[in-house]
Amino acid sequence: MRILIVEDNAIQALYLETVMNKMGFEITEKAHSYEQAVKLISEFKPDLMFVDINLEEESTGIDVVRSLNGNQNVQVIYITGNSDKFYKNQIEQTNYLGYLIKPINQIDLRKLLKEVNVLQ
Repeated sequence: MRILIVEDNAIQALYLETVMNKMGFEITEKAHSYEQAVKLISEFKPDLMFVDINLEEESTGIDVVRSLNGNQNVQVIYITGNSDKFYKNQIEQTNYLGYLIKPINQIDLRKLLKEVNVLQ
């Protein structure tokens, strides 16, 4: 499975990549901005994306998912430090599997991946 991690915090991205590797997923790429993410979606063609909602720039992770325009067969899991209604309403307008609140722990991640049939 090809996994793209869209996260502007390099430490958070590395942590998520390490956890995914421990679960047996080996093919991952990381993007730290909207522009990198859009480019990697086109080039890397991920099956699954972990997308941070806030990217410390004008464009958000939600904008990254909206850029798919339904043309990509990509599953999305949002990761965020904000669980307020504003962001929940925005992500509801996109196609996604679920979301995790930071700090992400391995138990919650594994549980979500099993619930959405990404992990057996």
